[in-house]
Amino acid sequence: MSAVLTRSPVWRALARDAARAHSGALLRDDPGRAERYSLALDDLLVDFSRHPLTDATRDRLLELARERGVPERIEALFTGAVVNESEGRPALHTALRSAPDASVVVGGEDVVPQVHRELERMAALVEGLRAGEVGGYDGRPIRHVVNIGIGGSEAGVTMAHEALARGDEPLRLHTVSGVDGRELAAVWQRIDPAATLFCVASKSFTTLETLTNARTAWAWLAAEAGRAVPEQFAGISADDSAMARFGLPEARRFRIWPWVGGRYSLPSAMGLPLAATVGMARFRELQAGMREVDRHFREASLAENIPVMLGLLGAWQIGLGGVTGHVALPYHPGLRRLPAYLQQLDMESLGKSATRDGEPVDYPTGTSFWGEVGNNAQHSFFQWLHQGTGRVIAELQVPCDEADLPADHRGLTLASALGQAQALAHGQAPAGEGAAAAHRAYEGGRPVTLVLFRRLDARSLGRLIALHEHRVFVQASIWGINPFDQWGVELGKQVAKGLIPAARGEAEPPATADAATRQALAWAQRQRGGA
Repeated sequence: MSAVLTRSPVWRALARDAARAHSGALLRDDPGRAERYSLALDDLLVDFSRHPLTDATRDRLLELARERGVPERIEALFTGAVVNESEGRPALHTALRSAPDASVVVGGEDVVPQVHRELERMAALVEGLRAGEVGGYDGRPIRHVVNIGIGGSEAGVTMAHEALARGDEPLRLHTVSGVDGRELAAVWQRIDPAATLFCVASKSFTTLETLTNARTAWAWLAAEAGRAVPEQFAGISADDSAMARFGLPEARRFRIWPWVGGRYSLPSAMGLPLAATVGMARFRELQAGMREVDRHFREASLAENIPVMLGLLGAWQIGLGGVTGHVALPYHPGLRRLPAYLQQLDMESLGKSATRDGEPVDYPTGTSFWGEVGNNAQHSFFQWLHQGTGRVIAELQVPCDEADLPADHRGLTLASALGQAQALAHGQAPAGEGAAAAHRAYEGGRPVTLVLFRRLDARSLGRLIALHEHRVFVQASIWGINPFDQWGVELGKQVAKGLIPAARGEAEPPATADAATRQALAWAQRQRGGA
């Protein structure tokens, strides 16, 4: 498939386009550009007028989408066709937030009723927890929820909780992901063991970090209670038998499915710790926001389709325009963890070097993805964005409603975001000559996406998440890669597993350990006072 893409006359024409336009000049010369290159979904506006896009290039990108089968791939995604080719599976994360009356048939079975059965089971536990009807080993109600997971089993819960929690919730959320035990030790100091529910989240229920932490938590709670307390644990996994072997009671085992990846699993029972702490109403609003973008993505024409246009812009500029990064800049402190969440979605999905049919790619796919709260970033890496030699897509995400802010603070965030967007696009010509003028010159022409929405709430957060899920899918479709597997993370895990006895000082390094690894193991042992 890589050869097909690079031989495409449309792709070759887009390569010529990539080096031509300066977004600041395009905006200056075309007063109607901003309106023409913006798309809205209710109170969400996505403005991509600050990308180096001309009408001719846009037409070519839309032609490329048709040539690469994007409309057909979108329909395959929603109807349960195999779109995760390397694992022979559909990718049905959209079914996780579907309406109860929807239908997605896979292998002769409608998966939507299964999804909603698990969500109703989850809702019953959530409502009991929040009402104080679920007690710990001494009868007092549960007031702490500890999420034990890593990657997609942790990032979404932590991110969404920070965005949506108001501080007056009846339950407090704590998260543990690292394997060295320090996070657990810190959590012990903040929770009451008799009033804590531990949620063990792992799609496979074999993840080293998660299962190590879960076993430690089980032993700690048993020591505190004087007996094993399985009723203070819940599990979320695609492997029910593994949860049963761990000791989780049937009523506390919640199901996800092989056809959903961890990084797409937040709106399923994987969101149990989130729903328990912010409430099912907000959890369902999060799902509703995702569902609205799903509907738009499936039904809107290519030219009016927000994820399609963003995906086309990314695929073009990364594949042909020298863009080597994508930075997410939320202008709201509640979205502090959103860049890290999107980082996993983007880099785990698009970090591929083979096409869906196993051929090596001969063009860039994916890119580095990072971010920070916008106002903070202005005082750290914005210098590099404005005057550095790298080229990145800067995405500014800005809520507009400031009714809850003190009067002196209103307008400052919006002005900051718009000022940076304008400066990145237009730049500034040197004033005068010589070194001083050169230091004050801004090249401009940096690609900027501006995302405006009314306020940060569960619905708008769901929209932002789904927008990026589908944007990633479009980029993958153009490049011909599979965004739903992640084989690249497996090798390091396998090597690490073989090194555990040596790292503990219980055995010699395995024969497969190279000289650098052996040196590091020996050095670490000496620092520990070992032999």
